[in-house]
Amino acid sequence: MKRSLLILAAVFSLTFYGCSGETVDRLPVFKVKGKVTLNGAPVSGADVTFSNKEANKSAFGKTNENGEYQLTTFAANDGAVAGKQDVSVVHVPPIPSTPALPSVEDTSYQPPGIGQSTMPAPPKSKVPAKYADAATSGLIAVVNEDNENVVNLELTE
Repeated sequence: MKRSLLILAAVFSLTFYGCSGETVDRLPVFKVKGKVTLNGAPVSGADVTFSNKEANKSAFGKTNENGEYQLTTFAANDGAVAGKQDVSVVHVPPIPSTPALPSVEDTSYQPPGIGQSTMPAPPKSKVPAKYADAATSGLIAVVNEDNENVVNLELTE
């Protein structure tokens, strides 16, 4: 009986504590969408980041096969906080699988030469490196409370 009362008291206190009416103060966010292109062609699989230094808050999105993105701050596709945004675009290509090498006992095995690697060359990013850092990207956006926020990012090599 005593144990049941302790468990009941613990459940009640956790329920009461969890329902105290406190909410996390969140800045309002506004929908943001757009398209990323490089020399006019859509860039798929790129990570887009909007950073608002004043609010100390960032929003993130990933481009689809058409280069389109939507930003997320707190919940999926909710948008970004209002104000000036420093923007970066990064494309990290998938790492190719390593081809299987024949066993060293196999007659077709040929060891790599001195200084040579058996790993394939790393894939090249679809986006020039300068866009990966907001400080060098030259990309700035403004998110407004009362406007449709469509921010197309037209990158060049």
